[in-house]
Parts: sequence; C-alpha cells; structure tokens
Amino acid sequence: MAIHDAVAAIEALLHTYDGGGAKPVKFQVRPSGDDVDVIKIAVEIGDAKVDQRTWVATCEAAIRKRVPEAAGFRLQFHAEE
Repeated sequence: MAIHDAVAAIEALLHTYDGGGAKPVKFQVRPSGDDVDVIKIAVEIGDAKVDQRTWVATCEAAIRKRVPEAAGFRLQFHAEE
C-alpha cells in the first residue's frame, strides 16, 4: 500500500473521529521526510481536560482497527491542547 493512500485514509478518519473524549480541532497527516515507513500525525485536541497520552493511544488504536491502509506504517503523533 502506498503511503499517500494511508495518509488520505487517516485524514478521512480524523475528520469524523470523536474518540478519547474529544474531537481533533485541527490536524495534519503527512509522510515523514526522513523515514519511508513513518506517518506523522499532528493534532490539536482543543480540550485541556483530556489527557493527551490517553487520547493519542485511543486514536492510534482506532486507526489500527479502522484504517487497514496504515498497517505497514509506523505512526508518530504530536498532540497539543
């Protein structure tokens, strides 16, 4: 599977994602410029009450379950409130 297909599928999921207690306010999903098997996901959660680590773990689990295109790639998250 091409990395760009996986990126597009993750973006589509994040547009509707409401897990971990909050929806992402803004996000950017892109292939890593350094590693060919890494997808970088930057998200702004927008809710200071939500634990970022828990949110990221829940979101990654949802991606792994619902986005088969991402199976061959490592995900690197950067989350902000």
